[in-house]
Amino acid sequence: MDPGRRPFYGRDRVLSELVQGVLAPQPQSFSLVGPKLIGKTHLLNYLSSEDGPLLSDAAAVQRPRTFQDGSRVVVTWIDCDWQDAQQDLVGWIYQNLQTHVRDHAKIALNWARVEAQSTDSRRIWQLARELGEQGFRLVVLLDNFDRVFENQMVNPDTVDELRPLTLELAILVATEQPLHDLDRELAASPLFNVMTQLFMGLVEPAAARTWIGAYASDFPGVLEMVDELVVMTGMHPFLLRKLGDILVEVRQMLPGGPELGSAHLPLLRLRLAEHGRLLFETNWKRLQRLPARLPAAAVPSLLQRMVHGLLPLADVQLEQTSALNWLINQAMVTCCAVPGDSRYQLFSPLFAEFLARRLEPEPDAVVRTPSPAPSPPAIDLDQFTKIEAALLRYFQNRQNETVSTEQLLADVWKRPGSTNRRVQEGIRRLRQQLEAMQPPIGTIENDRGRGYRFIPAEGTR
Repeated sequence: MDPGRRPFYGRDRVLSELVQGVLAPQPQSFSLVGPKLIGKTHLLNYLSSEDGPLLSDAAAVQRPRTFQDGSRVVVTWIDCDWQDAQQDLVGWIYQNLQTHVRDHAKIALNWARVEAQSTDSRRIWQLARELGEQGFRLVVLLDNFDRVFENQMVNPDTVDELRPLTLELAILVATEQPLHDLDRELAASPLFNVMTQLFMGLVEPAAARTWIGAYASDFPGVLEMVDELVVMTGMHPFLLRKLGDILVEVRQMLPGGPELGSAHLPLLRLRLAEHGRLLFETNWKRLQRLPARLPAAAVPSLLQRMVHGLLPLADVQLEQTSALNWLINQAMVTCCAVPGDSRYQLFSPLFAEFLARRLEPEPDAVVRTPSPAPSPPAIDLDQFTKIEAALLRYFQNRQNETVSTEQLLADVWKRPGSTNRRVQEGIRRLRQQLEAMQPPIGTIENDRGRGYRFIPAEGTR
């Protein structure tokens, strides 16, 4: 894959709704909502690019018949976080539209009539109307629109003045939060309350597989790792995009060595966890600033459950539903990731491990003298090495819970910076011991992409 020309993957439903809406006979406006790093800017850039669904010849059949000629669509992308936009948003929008239409698209308009309008908002309206009369559709993409609300860059009078624009052009704003969470009064104004709200989350499973498979043109071994990489990345655009950089990085770490393949999954996992730290830290900061409308204890309670495994739908309490919806909208939680398995889980095992370290204190000791209790049963540990005995007791204290390799390295081996191979070898030897035990006390199962889980034998639970 050419790193300088990254294709766009997924979002088919969102893109279809956007294209049909902004090019409808009566233009429709949208509010695109998604957390930081989910790919909103990437999507807006795709919509405004010559290769995108609004302009390219290849996507003509996806557009309404009136605008199958992409040259009849005028798209302008504006970042509301720019300093000039913060000083005078409406003036900055008009300046960008003027430059794009007159200098880049070179569309002949009656500019004297446009400039004769009394305000910049009226000039934008007249410009859009002139374009419409010539059979063009103007689409304005406003990125980082949160800043407009947070910094009070528009007031109710300006909003009222801008309202007629929605009759002449399509507006698409991108925000991290729903508009009504940013400013309830402005969101209820006629300019914004007609906008269709679309949420951006994780990409579709098929799109994630296609995205990962595209790296195989440079790294053929990726094809044998697709399933594991889908799990590790959690279908998050940030991690899927970073994976391309990581593959290059890992290949450079193995000069003259074998082609990348499944044997290098532990290394890829390690580098994904490191590159993903920005995303995980960003999520963590968001978890420290929960919306006031959410029950205070609901989010921590849900996270604690999902850090240790999957959460059945039936276990979600009524008072937790708003918190769960918020976590899903933040692309931190997904449901039914495995066909036929209707449970909630954190989007990636790497994020689950990150949260486990943040939410849970380190245990004081791993191997403890068993208290005189019927469970777990007494076991002759003479046949075990010291590390095998510690590992077994650690698992027995966490029956049916998924434990990551990072947790095991930190808690059992006390060497958090060591390699996953140490854990794999320890698990292999302990499994051999468990298989030879009579009566059996339990087995250790792989929870692919997440770690290991101890399942006690019947009668020992």
